Amino acid sequence: MAGPLGAVCVGGLPFLFAWTKAPLVVRVFNTSLLSLVSAISAVVYIQCGGHTPLDQHLSPEILWVHCFIPLEIAIVAHFFLNISGVSLIISATSPQSWRAPFRRMVRDMWRIYLGYALVGFLIAVLWQVVDLGPITMIFMLVPLILAQWAYAQQSAEAQAHQRTVEGLVAAVETRDPVMRGRSVQAAAVCDVIGADFRLSPKEADALHFAALLHDLGMIAPVEEERGRDLSQLRPGDIDRIRRHPQRGVEMVRSIDFLADSTTAIRHHHERWDGHGFPSGLAGEEIPILARIIAVADAYCALSSDRAGEARRSTDEILTILRARAGSQFDPRCVDAIVRNAPTVTARLSQLHAVDDTADATAGHAGWDHDLPETSDLIAFGSALR
Repeated sequence: MAGPLGAVCVGGLPFLFAWTKAPLVVRVFNTSLLSLVSAISAVVYIQCGGHTPLDQHLSPEILWVHCFIPLEIAIVAHFFLNISGVSLIISATSPQSWRAPFRRMVRDMWRIYLGYALVGFLIAVLWQVVDLGPITMIFMLVPLILAQWAYAQQSAEAQAHQRTVEGLVAAVETRDPVMRGRSVQAAAVCDVIGADFRLSPKEADALHFAALLHDLGMIAPVEEERGRDLSQLRPGDIDRIRRHPQRGVEMVRSIDFLADSTTAIRHHHERWDGHGFPSGLAGEEIPILARIIAVADAYCALSSDRAGEARRSTDEILTILRARAGSQFDPRCVDAIVRNAPTVTARLSQLHAVDDTADATAGHAGWDHDLPETSDLIAFGSALR
């Protein structure tokens, strides 16, 4: 409403000089993105017939047609341009697809944008049209403080959820070196498949958390024998594997924000042919999020380093998964990972590079319960005895 230059001064430049601990590159990015988005939105406002600046004593009809409606259109443009820019930078600098953060921000931020748009409109009208001037801020200060407080609370809650999940994932990886990095890898692959399936933001979040925590039950105590060959499965190991989905559910049952993830955690080892566990579900009886985790888990296990073996190529992994579509895996999930193989490969390459930098355990000699052949041994277990 102050024109493109005014929009840049109000919407972008404050981020460059704000008191914050954020690195300079982050502040420069925020300033550049928001300055550009604010200027474009100001142009949208003008092109839609918006008055700039506002005249005093405008009629309600003119305020509606030449202020409020153009402003709302400009706010919508600002909203989608802003979250698109943030989503693209997240995609470029992390294993996530741009779709997942984009849809999550649409879900979490549209109310905030709408609220600030209404407050901004009231400030402009009271300041200039009603001619209250700076006294306007006395009336609007409380709503602004409440809006900022609500946003800060929402952000703090999201950070607390993330720290909780990271702590649980660390427990899994500490207990079993074979699983080092697996949870994050599976979550990255699930994000890609979930975007292909066009899951709702709520389902996408449930899938992401379930993928991170689906093996939490593996940290349960198990009797070990010194000196035994960890590459060989025993009946006791099979019992531990069979029990870990339900144990994982029991461990997160009291965490409210994980309520939508528990079904996927419980059933991620079910098989399309009905020979999985713990419930022996088959086909469409298996929850879709669990089916996605199953194929993502197998892909990550097949792509990991194994002692004395070269890492499999993407073509080799996809050939194995295709051969099991309709028996172990949902064919639609296999098709989705095949369609998105370049993206999946790129995401896992980034994560493997991070693991290598962190000196993660590589070339594991232990057994991996996520490998397809382990699923076969459990489903048709006579070979273990």
